[in-house]
Amino acid sequence: MTDYYFTLCYCNTLTGPAAGPHMSIDKLFPALLECFGIILCGYIAGRGDIITESQAKGLGNFVSKFALPALLFKNMVLLDFRNVIWAFLWSVLVAKVTVFVLVCVLTLMVASPDNRYSKAGLYAIFATQSNDFALGYPIVDALYRSTYPEYLQYIYLVAPVSLMLLNPIGFALCEVQRWRQASHPQHSSLGILGVVVLQVLKNPIVFMVIVGIISHFALGQQIPAVLSEFIDGLANSFGGAALFYLGLTMVGQLRKLTRDTGVALILLITAKLLIMPLVCKDMVDILDTGVNSTSANHTSLSNFAFLYGVFPTAPSVAIYAGHYNMELEVVTSGMVISTFLSAPIMYVSAWLLTIPLMDPTPLVTELENVSFNISIVSLIALVSAFEFTPVLWLDQWDREEF
Repeated sequence: MTDYYFTLCYCNTLTGPAAGPHMSIDKLFPALLECFGIILCGYIAGRGDIITESQAKGLGNFVSKFALPALLFKNMVLLDFRNVIWAFLWSVLVAKVTVFVLVCVLTLMVASPDNRYSKAGLYAIFATQSNDFALGYPIVDALYRSTYPEYLQYIYLVAPVSLMLLNPIGFALCEVQRWRQASHPQHSSLGILGVVVLQVLKNPIVFMVIVGIISHFALGQQIPAVLSEFIDGLANSFGGAALFYLGLTMVGQLRKLTRDTGVALILLITAKLLIMPLVCKDMVDILDTGVNSTSANHTSLSNFAFLYGVFPTAPSVAIYAGHYNMELEVVTSGMVISTFLSAPIMYVSAWLLTIPLMDPTPLVTELENVSFNISIVSLIALVSAFEFTPVLWLDQWDREEF
């Protein structure tokens, strides 16, 4: 029984005191099934050559340059800034900066001089840029739509943090690496800065976020009726198309994984799926010390920050790696693995975060049943191992004698 009480105490420490529902856990599995089912359909379509590489590229251009910018513009215009808890945004910003700097500095210290800058830039982007819209938004919508619907708007506020603040630093490091490798450098330090700024401004996501914020105040938080249907049509097409395209991008990526890149990949996935959520949660606990610090909303924000950190890496990081032709094997393989690892981690994490809300009596009973069943299976496996190991050893000995 001590193991069960330890588990309960750990989860209470993780989430704090419960006061009302924090998330709709029953809707999480259907949401995960929907998201990863569409991703699987995209993977099957790409694997079976139902959709060619050029067609997939066209779908990707539509998603990234039309559907997602329209979705961002719509939500930036309609966003209600009065309900925003800015401490949460600052917490996620500090967490992302912390992980970005940690990954960047460690990579610069251990990587070889030939490619240390490109590795530092792309690895740091990999560890901090999440798939917020295609995969993150449906999960948040399923968990918090009926309890804290205002959390949905944080997705649109947090995502530009990486795009406008952290990614340019990574791009600058990649440009430095390209400049050092060129036999006749074409850009000075000022030229590199200009290239990075231009590349960020050319990003349609960044551009439409800026336009949307300006329109928010200019249009009085309302989209004109003339444009409303048009923007809704583009924005509503994003969800399924983005998940389907994500599945297409996964085809053949794991073939690029080699033994030399395995260690870097394990460390990157650890930073993205384990360190990032813990740092996000700790930053909310530290910085959200105002009015919400004594309310149930503080606990819910802390849990939401943890789940946000588990969101996998966005496919756009692989596009960056392909653009610079650097670290493509690690980034693409890591994107695929982190996407599929995030599903069980999110599901288990959400259950752990809701354990304090459950009645402890049936919970302990279920834990006892599960422990008993696992013990029976383990005992059978152990007996089988002791039974067959001498037989296999003797059989091997007979073959060697023969």
